[in-house]
Amino acid sequence: MINFQPLPTRSIGALAGLCLALLPALASHGFSQVVIEYVGTEVGTQASGYSVQNWSNPGVPKTYDVGGSEVYGSGGYCQIRPMAWPEPDPSININTPVLEGNDLGINEEPDPSFYAPPDWLASIVGGAGSYVNYDGYSIYRGPDGQSLYRQGALSVAVSQGPYNSPAGDDASYLGQPLQFTVATAAKFRLGIAVDSVGDGAYAPDYVNVYHTATGTSVFSAVLTRDRIAELVLFDITAEAGDNFVVGLWQNNGTQSVAAVSLLTIDLLPGSIPELSYTVANGNFILSWPPATVGWTLESTMSLELQGSWTAVPGVVDNSVSVPMTISREFFRLKEDP
Repeated sequence: MINFQPLPTRSIGALAGLCLALLPALASHGFSQVVIEYVGTEVGTQASGYSVQNWSNPGVPKTYDVGGSEVYGSGGYCQIRPMAWPEPDPSININTPVLEGNDLGINEEPDPSFYAPPDWLASIVGGAGSYVNYDGYSIYRGPDGQSLYRQGALSVAVSQGPYNSPAGDDASYLGQPLQFTVATAAKFRLGIAVDSVGDGAYAPDYVNVYHTATGTSVFSAVLTRDRIAELVLFDITAEAGDNFVVGLWQNNGTQSVAAVSLLTIDLLPGSIPELSYTVANGNFILSWPPATVGWTLESTMSLELQGSWTAVPGVVDNSVSVPMTISREFFRLKEDP
């Protein structure tokens, strides 16, 4: 028997080794409204005449790091159509038109996108445009923090408008490369990498994140379009079902196409982790996202005894194996004080 309740904080209880239920935790959590904040922009580094991004390299300090990992994308990422570098034949390129609702190149061949979504993300889809990767594009590190790739992108037409932007009334045009929907409440830092293709003319003057239900729209600071990649970072507080659209903006007189190369996601303190389980070899395997910090797995034999919750021993990388030999035991994640 499995019984789920729509509660903002997740706990799991085991009854006779077979019954699991979500239970309310002592601390109250929940997000009353969507919040989008522009955090800042981290500019890529130059090496040997080309732009090498160290955003996945923990050996390089990050201006906007979350949780001390010194890695952007510890909670999820999508690196669009990278090609191993150095490429044996620089004439090998990618130029593939795609329709609205594409999967950001996750299932494309050869050279598919690297994709590791967070478990609380319900969906992510791309806008109509083209997957591109040409000789001379920026060099990125892969998710292992070491391997080098000639970085690709999803390029979309910047043709909607003119609309108001930080540049003024009816001062800019808009292209929309992607949108995503969250499945459960979450607080996270979203990174959007731009200006990675062969000409700064194909970079945006601004990036924004738009919440479709409320019309909340937050812009980045003005960007430098110079072929040196930039990771534009936003902090987002979202509720289950919230849908967000990423926009690329170019000022009047320069609009054509603009491209997105990489998305990074890092959980922020106070995020509500999803506690999940599997059953294997007579054990419950309890786990929650490895990138989540500041939460402790606790258990109790009775929900009626106040103060009976204790920390579960043996947790490694936010996972623990619990034998199904105890007649009754309840589990929960509790946020650290």
